[in-house]
Amino acid sequence: MAYEKPIPLRSRGNRPVRPPRPRPPAAHRVAIVGAGPTGVYTLAALLRLAPSRLHVDIFEKGSAAGPGMPYSADMNAPVMLSNIASRELPPVLTSLNDWLRGLDTSDLARLGLRAAEISDEAFYPRLALGAYFTAQMSDVIALGRRQGHRIELHLHHTVTDIAPRAAGVELAWRSPGSASKALYADAVLATGHRWPDRTCAGGAVLHSPWPAEKLTRLPQQRIGVLGTSLSAIDVAVTIASARGRFCEEGGRMRYVAQEGREPFLLSLMSRKGLLPEADYWYDLPLPELPRLAGICAEVSGTEVSGAEEGALLDRAYRAFVADLQAADPAWLAGLGGPDVPCDAFCHAYFAKRLAADPFDWARANLVEAEETVASKTPTPWRSALLRAHELFEELIPRFSDAEVAAFHATLKPMFTDCYACVPHPSIKRLLALREAGVLEVLRLGQTTGDDSQITACAQGVSVRHGGQESVFEMLIDARGQRAMTLADLGFPSLARAGLLSEPLRFDAFVLPLSAPCAGRIHCVALPALLQRHPFVQGLVNASEMGGETAEMIAKAMRKTALKSG
Repeated sequence: MAYEKPIPLRSRGNRPVRPPRPRPPAAHRVAIVGAGPTGVYTLAALLRLAPSRLHVDIFEKGSAAGPGMPYSADMNAPVMLSNIASRELPPVLTSLNDWLRGLDTSDLARLGLRAAEISDEAFYPRLALGAYFTAQMSDVIALGRRQGHRIELHLHHTVTDIAPRAAGVELAWRSPGSASKALYADAVLATGHRWPDRTCAGGAVLHSPWPAEKLTRLPQQRIGVLGTSLSAIDVAVTIASARGRFCEEGGRMRYVAQEGREPFLLSLMSRKGLLPEADYWYDLPLPELPRLAGICAEVSGTEVSGAEEGALLDRAYRAFVADLQAADPAWLAGLGGPDVPCDAFCHAYFAKRLAADPFDWARANLVEAEETVASKTPTPWRSALLRAHELFEELIPRFSDAEVAAFHATLKPMFTDCYACVPHPSIKRLLALREAGVLEVLRLGQTTGDDSQITACAQGVSVRHGGQESVFEMLIDARGQRAMTLADLGFPSLARAGLLSEPLRFDAFVLPLSAPCAGRIHCVALPALLQRHPFVQGLVNASEMGGETAEMIAKAMRKTALKSG
């Protein structure tokens, strides 16, 4: 029987039966796996963009939420410096400098800072950034709860699997006292650096530099360090600081070894045997490169056709060189002019430094860099390269596999060198160690990238380079985060064959799942992104990825609300 009118509500005794109150819509369930800076930026962006209530579970296998491995007090030493000027760091709720200015003298001292050192151009200790992100995570969680969201932080919780199901994304985890699982509409995979000890094919153990505290207790006197970037410099400085001290005398940095200490020698080594340059001044925002930016705008949001496949890198390179010609023609002429081929461009970029002693170059370069910072005068070609690497970062997910390989072999080393300039104190410390006779730089050559020239030997580890052999008691691998696949991240369901409906290019951060799933898996895990996003390791990237992920989640929430409304 059908009723044309609603059934009237009957009373119970003398009390009328009230219509049931409408239930508030269920909170949108989000899991964030990893509570480092990317997780902090993602949560903060979610609070800004979410159109309705959230239920957010944050899983962190460590003991602190916010700093992640690169800025954790458990992993880093006080002498280790961050590689981002404070003016570049995207604020969470409060800017880094405003937060630091709110600390008292004793709190600043614990972070290795004085109030007079707080400035837009400053490079702070990693521990200072870690304390900032820890405080910001706490403030973001408190803000979300005041706004009516349910936000739960689960420390010492290790996520063991992330599995797409028809009803959503299922997370399984374990904690010291239990194990459980739950379904979510969105799972954000924000796990950061993974840097374990490992054994190479030649049987030699390549030791991780983390946690840094272990570097202060090493008994070995002949120590090799793979890498010459800021991570490798921090390793050398940490080891040396445990065996002596740095001091300023007459405006010059000196290193003084402890009396009675056995002599030691640290060897930084890389393929090219070059040290990074000192940080130069550049204006923000960076100057635009109209031709290269035009290509980015042209291909944004479109599918690359079969006819275009393989042509995008060449077009982008030619546009880049044309923009560089307009920005700094004299510098480009020194590299071969506007017609220089892509592979020759990279060789020419490094040629003068390869012909010089790395420490002589570092001394002269430091003077030049200090002058640009003091006068706030940008170097046109450096600013152009910094902007170009951002634009190529947008294009790389759209490159064919062959283009990605070609980019890694040609342009990537140049862009990496340009954006990975280091704080001036780091160069001064290197020069002090060199003058004290405890530091050298070795050029390994292009054949050692696969570690085939590294073998175990009776004295420790043998490294062959350029027809020579160097023997170390211990070898530390400070070359940076290695690229990984989804299968390497340790979640069995993400390693399953047939998981994805198409090859993973990461032009968006949502995994293209082959099976129906009511939820989404957002992968902003650094190791898995590096092949398609080789410059993704910075905090600016963490902020951008967190914002993009939050926008995708908010968009899905609005779509769901329209359907149910």
